[in-house]
Amino acid sequence: MTKSVDLEVFHGLILDDFQKQAIAALLEGKSVLVSAPTGVGKTLIADYLIEEAQKKNKEIVYTAPIKALSNQKFKQFKNLFGEDQVGIITGDVVINSNAPIKIMTTEIFRNILHSRPDDFAHASHVIFDEIHFIGDDDRGAVWEEAIILLPESMRMLGLSATIPNAGELAEWLSHIRKEEIEVIAHHKRAVPLSHYGYVPGVGVVPLEDLDRVIRDRNLLQMDLYADHLDLIADIEDRYLPCLYFVFSRKKCEIKAKELADARNYLTRAERLQVLEFFDSMIEPYEIENIPSVKRMRHLLSRGVGVHHAGLLPILKDIVEELFARKLISVLYCTETFAVGINMPVKSVCFDSVEKFTGVDFRPMLAQEYFQMAGRAGRRGIDKEGHSFILVDLKHYQKESYEHLREENVEKLQSRFKLSYNTILHLIDGQDEVITQMLLEKSFAAFLRNRDLYLVEDAIQSMQDLRSEKKKLMCPQDDNYLCPLDAAKYRNRLRKVKRKLSRSRQTRKARSKALLEQKARLEAILKKPVKNCSEKEKRTCYEARRDREILKGELKRLEVARRELVNELRIEEEFAAKKQVLEYLSYVKGESLLDRGKIALDLHVQELFVTELIASGFFHDRPIEEICAAVVGIDFDRRRGDGRLVRHKYFDLEPLLELQDRLALVEMRFLGATTVRFDPYLSLQAYLWAKGASFEEILRIAPVPEGDIVASLRRSIDILRQIRAAVQGDLSLTEKLTEAMKLIDRDVVSVNI
Repeated sequence: MTKSVDLEVFHGLILDDFQKQAIAALLEGKSVLVSAPTGVGKTLIADYLIEEAQKKNKEIVYTAPIKALSNQKFKQFKNLFGEDQVGIITGDVVINSNAPIKIMTTEIFRNILHSRPDDFAHASHVIFDEIHFIGDDDRGAVWEEAIILLPESMRMLGLSATIPNAGELAEWLSHIRKEEIEVIAHHKRAVPLSHYGYVPGVGVVPLEDLDRVIRDRNLLQMDLYADHLDLIADIEDRYLPCLYFVFSRKKCEIKAKELADARNYLTRAERLQVLEFFDSMIEPYEIENIPSVKRMRHLLSRGVGVHHAGLLPILKDIVEELFARKLISVLYCTETFAVGINMPVKSVCFDSVEKFTGVDFRPMLAQEYFQMAGRAGRRGIDKEGHSFILVDLKHYQKESYEHLREENVEKLQSRFKLSYNTILHLIDGQDEVITQMLLEKSFAAFLRNRDLYLVEDAIQSMQDLRSEKKKLMCPQDDNYLCPLDAAKYRNRLRKVKRKLSRSRQTRKARSKALLEQKARLEAILKKPVKNCSEKEKRTCYEARRDREILKGELKRLEVARRELVNELRIEEEFAAKKQVLEYLSYVKGESLLDRGKIALDLHVQELFVTELIASGFFHDRPIEEICAAVVGIDFDRRRGDGRLVRHKYFDLEPLLELQDRLALVEMRFLGATTVRFDPYLSLQAYLWAKGASFEEILRIAPVPEGDIVASLRRSIDILRQIRAAVQGDLSLTEKLTEAMKLIDRDVVSVNI
């Protein structure tokens, strides 16, 4: 066990023991995994590590799960270490990429490890912030690949919210890294957290008393209802500022307006300060007449805010700054606000215990709840943080509330899957070690193989124990009847005779079978009963009983073994996707063909984009049409976005036909398709590239402004990947660079 470092204060903050232990382990040259509640100061460990790397002239990589967190860290580290020392690479933004402190999304880190691992030859450490994202359905596989491909020379620091199987994760890391991983698990919050439900007709109730209060007062039979205004009114005298989590962007906006219309949390001087700051921030973009901007200005002038992915980035920046200045008392937000952005508050509220998954509603996971609730309680200011859940009595299920306990936080599960790009790199590298690492040593394979070993070991132990129990039983002797069986056979014979007495109602074949069974039982009962002592009978009875119990356990274990053996193996996914690549002429045997070489630099919709390149689409089409096409690549239309707007500017029908053609190929070999192209925002992208104002493209369809900006920024990322894939073609790379410039302007441009 690593001892604590002899350091008490860092950046003016008194270090806790877990922080000292983590720092000491890092200084000893170990890789470290820190699992601790939200808001206890995990990032302070990362800050210390970066400062140490700076002192030793070592490079360091900081990865984050979302671009917003990467951008925030870039700003923070620039202030701490100077602009020349910090760079950022997030796909759509590349600044000072050769700086010693490199900040990037985990996807970018994985991509560089695949294609240019020597870029990190001088890096001593990588910091995986929010490493529990390894369990994320969509992006978890990226984290696993990045960890597996990590050079031996680099050490890692993983920072995670509380996870119950941190030891299991560390065991896997040690297994693939061949090094000791120091696990620092800290369970105590810096500020204690209390949990409450807000019950209609009652008010605030401790969560552990919630069901009793509801049942005792017979509230489920009453027509009672409370909304966010009731909850805020009840807590506003003591528990503001607060984050109010709503699992719907639209409802965030509606509720914020309702509160702002009913309350004003700012003095006149504070209101003027807010409006002056707001107007100065949006002035360069000429967006003051956009309805969402006007609405936000009104909300903020009352001390109420909104934060979600559908907002313009500049509006989110304004909200975050005003919140940090304590000029927002209630902030309605979606759960993305809880990832990485360090904005502690006095209380956290939840509009519902359920969240929408995109398909249906389900209760919050304990992990999700504590990620958000953990923001409550300001260190050094509050003695306690408070979490309030608005209870809906009409849909009340006590289980949805009772599982929100820290001991119920879900285990991390592997989400590993293979992309076409990964498969192409494996074939291109022809490195059997890396291939084996990816195919056999993922977290998924590690857990499966370990569980399979444990199950098989348990089966063998059960079988051995059954054999031992059999030795305690009397040897089988066909000339005698066991006294333990006599009563059983007599009962069976009585049942057969009763059935025969009703033989007139049974079929002839059935009657014949009963007569044969009666004869067998009578023959058995004619045998003399073996003369056993009471002790022998008791020993034999107990052994038989134990063998039956073991038989049931063995059946359960056999089922578990079959399930583990029959799980979709990574090797099968590799083989199926390789068949797709061979059919489409990306691969022949163990060699890459021209299409395969192009796709090596593509990390999104590799098949679709490669086919566009190979067909000459990017050579032949005007730049504005290229922008229109690229915005639809991998676009995921939100529910309720509406229909595609028809127009006469360009024809994307060939691209839709390409999507269908590739989907058929994938269905043939995989039974599913990964190809995704939706030109829902193509007209907006076309007009934007033509020079239209942001207000003009908003008139086309009612799409949230933030979604449009995010899609256009994602287009820059895709165009950059395409440019890398065709880097030998100078005229095309210049054309793609020009396309990026046309998109990257005004409100779409990132200013960090």
